Amino acid sequence: MKILMLCPDWFPQSAGLAQSCYELCKQLEKHGHEVRIVIAKEKKLDDKGMHIISIPYVTRLLGRNPLVFGLYQKVKKHLDWCDVVGVFSYMYLMNSQIVSIRKQKKFSKPIIHFYRGSLEQTMLPYISFSTRIAKKIYDATFAKPIFQDVDLIISNAEPPIALMKEKYHVASQKLCYINNALSLDEYHVQNKKEKRILFVGRLIENKGILLFPEIIKYIPSDWTFTVIGDGPLRSFVEKLQKKHKNIEILGKIPHKDLTQIMSSSAILILPTYAEGSPRAVMEAAACGIPSIAFAVGDVINMIPSGKGYAIPPYDIDLFCKKMRYLIDHKQERLNMGKKARQFAEKKLDWDTVYPRIEKIIKKTISEYKQ
Repeated sequence: MKILMLCPDWFPQSAGLAQSCYELCKQLEKHGHEVRIVIAKEKKLDDKGMHIISIPYVTRLLGRNPLVFGLYQKVKKHLDWCDVVGVFSYMYLMNSQIVSIRKQKKFSKPIIHFYRGSLEQTMLPYISFSTRIAKKIYDATFAKPIFQDVDLIISNAEPPIALMKEKYHVASQKLCYINNALSLDEYHVQNKKEKRILFVGRLIENKGILLFPEIIKYIPSDWTFTVIGDGPLRSFVEKLQKKHKNIEILGKIPHKDLTQIMSSSAILILPTYAEGSPRAVMEAAACGIPSIAFAVGDVINMIPSGKGYAIPPYDIDLFCKKMRYLIDHKQERLNMGKKARQFAEKKLDWDTVYPRIEKIIKKTISEYKQ
């Protein structure tokens, strides 16, 4: 197969989304397929050894969404080359543009939407007014084609599938749930765990960064609250750090360093308002540590009972109490970490997940009617 993938955020601009796309594309290449990836052009781009097509953009709306003009002319020869087009995540104008371009009959190839979170409406009261308005407008306009006019949606989260049916009237036969995956051999369990609470993610509203002041109250002074990631709310975390000396801010770090820190941590927290299938939770499970996260997106499936806590959104009091419970009960958190690793070995390895993805992509290509 020849796959053209659109993933507007790429390294070093993005974190979990780009990593998820990169690993899927590497799996496709590993199994003999050709992949080209369309991204928004950035300085100091890290192509990760992939065939990258960098598209210049005018600006990033709200600091994230690249605005591109003349997209079709920039990718026309790649559309002619491919057998199938993949659009990674619903929240990007570039991805919606490609679907609309096909509707204008400028090309005729099947399109698969790889859904990666943030469709939920429950997050709206917890984000800024400007972001809230932008999401409402986008969901009502540009998001429609990417749900209604694609040939298949592969969602890495099971609960939002019902919302896709309700909100965009997507037929059941066009919807497929396949959980996220990772390469388990890249993650190792360390028996020695440090007194560390770990957060990994972009420092933006959606990730619950503004809840950090409440969370830090429950972390003992002899424990470290390590924050890995960067973003517009970094200054907020830095101000909090001045009041609480046990906050450690590492910013963006190489993936090998991340896995090393994660495997020696005690607990991962993710007070996120919206997710697909959070990569940080999967990586924590692979490293043998329990996670505490709000039960949004596919969190309910990523943190089964006994392997951490999936907290009802957005009960920060319960979130903090469960975190403190694990801080105070070492043996229980160690047991949860072992069970989380066992779960990862059974459900989250690419060797288990990839064949399902390849099979459904081939089926979509073969059934596509021009």
